[in-house]
Amino acid sequence: MRVGKRTGVVLLLVSIALVVAVFAAANQASQTTITSNNDFFTLSIGSVPQINASNWTLVVDGLVDHPMNITYQQLLSMPNATEIASLRCVTGRSGTAYWTGVPMPYFLSLIGPKASALKMVFFCADGYSTSLTLSELNRNDILLCWGMNNVTLPANQGFPLKLVVPEDWGYKWAKWVTHIQLVDYDYKGYWESAGWADNAQISPVTDWRVHALLLSVAAVFGTFSAFSGMRNSRQAGVASRLPAIFAKKYHRYSSYAFYGMLFVVFLFWVAEVYASRGAVFYTLHGRLALLTVAFGFVGAITGSSMLKDPRRFVTVHWVANMSAYLLLLITIALGVALTLTT
Repeated sequence: MRVGKRTGVVLLLVSIALVVAVFAAANQASQTTITSNNDFFTLSIGSVPQINASNWTLVVDGLVDHPMNITYQQLLSMPNATEIASLRCVTGRSGTAYWTGVPMPYFLSLIGPKASALKMVFFCADGYSTSLTLSELNRNDILLCWGMNNVTLPANQGFPLKLVVPEDWGYKWAKWVTHIQLVDYDYKGYWESAGWADNAQISPVTDWRVHALLLSVAAVFGTFSAFSGMRNSRQAGVASRLPAIFAKKYHRYSSYAFYGMLFVVFLFWVAEVYASRGAVFYTLHGRLALLTVAFGFVGAITGSSMLKDPRRFVTVHWVANMSAYLLLLITIALGVALTLTT
């Protein structure tokens, strides 16, 4: 292996390693850095309900041995636990806080679910609803939360009662809960009835950070492809002075890697989003991704034709490749912007 080739491979591997390291560090920081109550993001289907704790009652009924009407003071007097957990929205927003509330195992022992119960449904003061299966509720980290960061739960975060479900997407974290009912059928909540997955557990398959990382690696290959293409084009100009690591022979391989990762990650993302949300291109981020892949497809087809005749489709190939590369960078930047929006 000649020095130039070795240098190019090392630089490529270092670039990928840096991308992976940045993602790992950002993920670790997001899971451990506490977001203040004032800075914590808020999302809801309407305005914030104004609830007076002295008049609030949590109604518990349905398939339970012990139906209850729980007052706010009774809720506070129950055994409680505090844990750190991150609330993550499917749009990319996230926040981490200390949550305090009644552990679900204790609550289940208090109300006594009947054997025929399939789901616990949470109805909220703003008209929202969601549900969890009884098997999902057998987790010690699920809380009926009344405190946040060592103070009373703020109104915009669900006062007086919020469901905290660590490792589930935010649409399961019901706010302003007023009624809990156990049922023996497959209840679909507000978003679930609109096509979103009933199983909202975050996993490597459903985690947007995984496809964001893979797209960023694709962008590294795209950078090598773009610069090597410019360096060796007929109108290279100042680009011809680029280092030898962007030699023509590397253009083909970096392009193959760019197209391959772009197409595979995109198809994986489409399948995952459709399965979990019942729709795909409903955001600008998704539509930009589709446009990126479309230009990438044109670039791949014209590039294959140019292997036989380098003079064919030169302009179309250059425009398609650069468009795909730039759109990918914009798509990634938009995704990052979504995660930083509060």
